[in-house]
Amino acid sequence: MKVSINKDLIVYEEEGEILLINMKENTFHSLDAISSIIWRKIEHFKKITDVINYIYENSDGEKEVITKDINEFVLNLEKVGVLSIV
Repeated sequence: MKVSINKDLIVYEEEGEILLINMKENTFHSLDAISSIIWRKIEHFKKITDVINYIYENSDGEKEVITKDINEFVLNLEKVGVLSIV
């Protein structure tokens, strides 16, 4: 699964947390520290399996749990118009 980040999105980062601002929809979404790490990897890799593998290799979590959580995170971001699954 690959993603495309909404072109109307402004990403603002402060103290390790990220605020995603959708200028077209006039909405914003705040990411906590862990979600911010995942977001940075999404921006970098664009391919969700690469994000999952990176998080798995750099954490103590179980791959099934990481996969489920990241897929759920991506689906939620798609629902609110932050990114599109392509």
